[in-house]
Amino acid sequence: MNAWIIYYRDKAEYNRNYIDIYKEEGKKLGIDFSLVLIEDLDFGVKDGNLYLIHKNITYWERDEKFPDFLVFRAIYPLLSKHLELMGMKVYNNSFVADICNDKAKTYQYLARTGIPMVDSLFYKNNRVENLLQNLDKPTVIKAVDGHGGSQVFLLDGQNKPKFNNRQSDSNWSDKVKDIVRGIGNSDVVLQPLVGKAAKDLRVYVIGTEIIAAVMRTAKDGFRANFSLGGNVSLYRLSKEERQLVNTIIEQFEFGLVGIDFIIGDNGQLIFNEIEDVVGSRMLYQCSDINIVELYLKFIIKDLKIK
Repeated sequence: MNAWIIYYRDKAEYNRNYIDIYKEEGKKLGIDFSLVLIEDLDFGVKDGNLYLIHKNITYWERDEKFPDFLVFRAIYPLLSKHLELMGMKVYNNSFVADICNDKAKTYQYLARTGIPMVDSLFYKNNRVENLLQNLDKPTVIKAVDGHGGSQVFLLDGQNKPKFNNRQSDSNWSDKVKDIVRGIGNSDVVLQPLVGKAAKDLRVYVIGTEIIAAVMRTAKDGFRANFSLGGNVSLYRLSKEERQLVNTIIEQFEFGLVGIDFIIGDNGQLIFNEIEDVVGSRMLYQCSDINIVELYLKFIIKDLKIK
């Protein structure tokens, strides 16, 4: 069985050990993985047909040269969809990639389920600076396409200068401009600050199965992301919490994802986001669960069923 694992070049370098795990675990299961970089791909439409070029090899729709499946470890929903339309089997699929890599789309899509989530406002990028200048309460600002907590900011509107003071006004303006720079060209979600404990929970899911849950606690500030230095430990979900997670699972056809929750002031789970290209470092650190092995076994079974 042949498979591609797809990355952007810079992410492939950062995750080279993780890629090696896929190759090693794949070999045990009869899967030969090839690393494919998005920078080495060209794709489009020619004479009404979809095509893909990789290192001078051209693939057309329903081509016999296709790999048996692709593990898509990059954020590029257009390419995911293109590959699916050509007839390739992609994990995670393009629908998961499209919805879950946009926080506003995720909240919008899951609102109908009635799960607890933070009240959210969605804004285009060109409105961000003016909105932030006029905040009057603690507000979390999130880039809709941000990942790993790097584009999540807190602006305490309660500390905004209430009287004209050149130095205070300047400091406030500088804070706003720092956030605007951090957001870049992304649209945003604005939310009230909730969860004073600065804890969150990641639930690892493969297909329809809950694999494990990891509690993350912030060392400093309000973001508990492991990549930002948060502490991690395994967490046992209650029956009610599992039901909440399953409500989300039922809305998608997942491959491997992480479903993240904020821990509310009363210890309740409040939905935060879904990580499509989910990292597994903290799971390997606090458990002996081989998430890649489990994922590949799921894919093999899924391919046989379909």
